[in-house]
Amino acid sequence: MSASIPPFTTSRELAAPRALVYEVHTQPGHLAHWMGAEGFRGIHSAMDLRPGGIHHYGMEGPGGLQMWGKQVFREVDPQRRIVHIQSFSDPDGGLARHPMAATWPLEMLATTTFEDAGPGRTRVTVAWEPYQSDPTGIATFDAARAGMQQGFSGMWHKLEAYLARLQQT
Repeated sequence: MSASIPPFTTSRELAAPRALVYEVHTQPGHLAHWMGAEGFRGIHSAMDLRPGGIHHYGMEGPGGLQMWGKQVFREVDPQRRIVHIQSFSDPDGGLARHPMAATWPLEMLATTTFEDAGPGRTRVTVAWEPYQSDPTGIATFDAARAGMQQGFSGMWHKLEAYLARLQQT
């Protein structure tokens, strides 16, 4: 069951082949270099990439703020599509509230698609929507679109820079 509002969607065309873009989205060693908004760095990442598997991760931001997340994979179609339930978590992987927005939905349905966008180029599209949320959570999500866009913008920038470094070696 998902929300009755349009999902938040963001997309970016990246100067890297789809196999590499998929690899940096699905291997913890790569995710630590780019996942998260500007100013955040990965501090933990354990992934079991299969339907029913979990990715548990932690990030540290300005002032030592730690944020933990959990993804439970529902669908994994290599180099094409990943669907998961996204939530905040505690360091042990338990479900937790958003550390800065108490009314944020506990769970989000997230879909990431990977498409060829020309020779050596890939379009990645991410769609998020509240999952099994109450009306307050849906309203909080809907009001946060500008902040999500800003956060993803920083993440896209980090991903582009990371992919460029990888392809230089």
